[in-house]
Amino acid sequence: MCTLTFIAGDTSHHIAMNRDERITRGAGKPPEMHEFRGTKAIYPSDGDGGTWIGVNEHGIVLALLNWNDVVSPERDGKARSRGQVISALIGSRCFIELRTAFQVSNLEGMPPFRLVGIFPFDKQIWEWRWDSVQLEPRVHRWESRHWFSSSLSDEQAEKLRGTACRDAHSEPDAGSVAWLRRLHASHAGGAGPFSVCVHREDVRTLSYTEVVLTPANIAVEHFIGSPCSMGSGHWTESQLTAVRR
Repeated sequence: MCTLTFIAGDTSHHIAMNRDERITRGAGKPPEMHEFRGTKAIYPSDGDGGTWIGVNEHGIVLALLNWNDVVSPERDGKARSRGQVISALIGSRCFIELRTAFQVSNLEGMPPFRLVGIFPFDKQIWEWRWDSVQLEPRVHRWESRHWFSSSLSDEQAEKLRGTACRDAHSEPDAGSVAWLRRLHASHAGGAGPFSVCVHREDVRTLSYTEVVLTPANIAVEHFIGSPCSMGSGHWTESQLTAVRR
């Protein structure tokens, strides 16, 4: 239940993600620095050690969205958390290393998800779709784009939020940080389950994470609260020096 935006620039790239979640789960923890096999990474936590977005010092960004419009087979026992996927892969130093690690990962027992990988030094965008049985990789063109998910309907989220995003791209400052924040705080069409900033009785956008990648620096800003209240909430900022392999 999220909205993910990638903006491809000439020398810098922007990623923004809303985390839409049941209010009872809470907003989670702000981003912290981690180290995996000598690679530094930054990501927020859901409070149970899992995450929905992360970036490492090699500029690799991973973002995970639930895949709600696919029916997965019934399984015995408790489902494994999808939140562990990113932390298992974010230590990778390049696309080939990450792809190899993913191919041998054990995803058995995890509900369906879509994992988006952005590899700026390779100018590649990959998406892996897990339907709880098999993993399907897809490659996207290196260009700005959006991804959407909703527990009510991924298809409806893509249709309605997609319209809001396409309309926003006509604004004079489209692609800027200020524009990204306005977009992810948007209630275009009315605040509700399919607005970019989600408002439902039991589900809301509980946080907003923003990543800015340049050849020398990686900046992460994280806001706890509904993006429409960004002016009054709690911000956390983190920095990494970008390391080219």
